[in-house]
Amino acid sequence: MNKKIILVACLLLAFSPSVYAKKKPVQPSERAAFHNNQGVSYLNKGELERAEFEFKTAVELSPEYAEAINNLGMIYKMKGQYTEAEKYFKRAIYIDKNYSSAYNHLGTVYLAEGRIEDAIKMIEKAIKKEPSFADAYYNLGICYIEKTKKNPSHSYVKFAEHYFKKATEINPNLKLVHTELANMYRELGDYEHAVIRYRLALEDDPSDVGTWLKLGNLYLEMKEPFKAQNTFLKAVEINPSSAEAHQQLAIFYYNEGRYDDSMNEFTEVIRLNPLSEVAHFRLGTIKLHMGDSKKEAGDIQLAREYYAQTAEELKKALQINPTFVDASYNLGLAYLRLGNQDAAKKQWELTIVSDPTHPQTLYNLGQLYNHLGQKKASKELLCKFVNLQIKEFAGEIETARKIIISEGGCP
Repeated sequence: MNKKIILVACLLLAFSPSVYAKKKPVQPSERAAFHNNQGVSYLNKGELERAEFEFKTAVELSPEYAEAINNLGMIYKMKGQYTEAEKYFKRAIYIDKNYSSAYNHLGTVYLAEGRIEDAIKMIEKAIKKEPSFADAYYNLGICYIEKTKKNPSHSYVKFAEHYFKKATEINPNLKLVHTELANMYRELGDYEHAVIRYRLALEDDPSDVGTWLKLGNLYLEMKEPFKAQNTFLKAVEINPSSAEAHQQLAIFYYNEGRYDDSMNEFTEVIRLNPLSEVAHFRLGTIKLHMGDSKKEAGDIQLAREYYAQTAEELKKALQINPTFVDASYNLGLAYLRLGNQDAAKKQWELTIVSDPTHPQTLYNLGQLYNHLGQKKASKELLCKFVNLQIKEFAGEIETARKIIISEGGCP
């Protein structure tokens, strides 16, 4: 179950005007209505505890106040207390059989619990009660996406697409629906329509950094780096304090070989988020490449400075995440470049503990053992490396086999 999608559906519905605008057969007292409206105000601010208290007060004053009961159900749904939420939604439906929002919310509870067929039936009831209920069509689309994920051999994507489009026909400003459609088109390889839907979502909310980043990564998949760069730059412009936006731009520069630009962006990421293991790792990796470049150019002293800086950045990454295998492996490389074979060996031995099948570590530590005369340990690791049969390492596999054969072959 994709919990993120379910949460998005809940948030979309929490602020839907139709939740609060539906007329009920039982009119609440004026005081109860006041407390319900107070609860709505707190809910829109994300203050769930205060909202819950106000809704409970409204229900205490008017026990058959279906709207306040429904809103209490939303509070429990947003807290992940689905059994409690179900109870309140059913109570609201019992009071008002035509209360479309309560049916819809109950459907999203079933969806969150993995009861997809029950969710579909309940949301279809909501649509029957209110045929122009855009949020319900959106949630029905989510149901069919989840149904496809549960049973990939039977795709229900066309159903999801139909209901998402229906939602946007009713309410063209449903940003989340455009985003879900874009994600779906992207997975299907329909990049043109994915771009259109991301753009529509951004028309609804131009300041949404997350959607700008998704669009930028889509452009990368489409092999349009210039558009991707402009999109990432737009995300940084919109929110200069977004570590994620700077990181996406930094990764883009890194992949383009623009190491100075990449370092500047990763440095900014660390300023904004000192605990970014990825930024420290990437900075260390860039320094490693720069050290190799200076070594090839014959500037050994500057190369060693870069390797030392590499080690410092990678140590920081490992302090944040001790199981960061690639950081551990690259730290071993930095030690080796600095001529410290013992430190490299110890680091790679730690890497193998974290990931016994890490191919680069198996090969390089095996080679180092062989160089140090530890033939048995060398053969053991190189045999494990060869047995992985990774095509990208064809040259290394051939080298490893020669060493293994010289030592009598694998067991």
